[in-house]
Amino acid sequence: MLTNVSGVYENNKGSQIYVEGLKRYQKRGIRVLIDGKDACEETWGKLFEVREDGSFYMGDYILEDIPQENTAKGEVNEEEEDYMKAKRLKEIHFDIVYHQ
Repeated sequence: MLTNVSGVYENNKGSQIYVEGLKRYQKRGIRVLIDGKDACEETWGKLFEVREDGSFYMGDYILEDIPQENTAKGEVNEEEEDYMKAKRLKEIHFDIVYHQ
């Protein structure tokens, strides 16, 4: 099982770039969770583990609605259709999934 940061992704440029991108999201206030806990240096390597049972980590991107102001009235109209609402990234969850 690979959990050591230097042994897991520091030797792989693609993995480094991926983790640096996730860290940029964290700096912008977007939570990144691995197994339900905030990601940190000790846990990034889990994303790249190769497991004997075929399981792997999959990301789930959690979005939230941004209420849009009605420009004519200057107030929020929450009854607009979904296509009229903008979305923003709230959290990224990584959990183990199994493929058989």
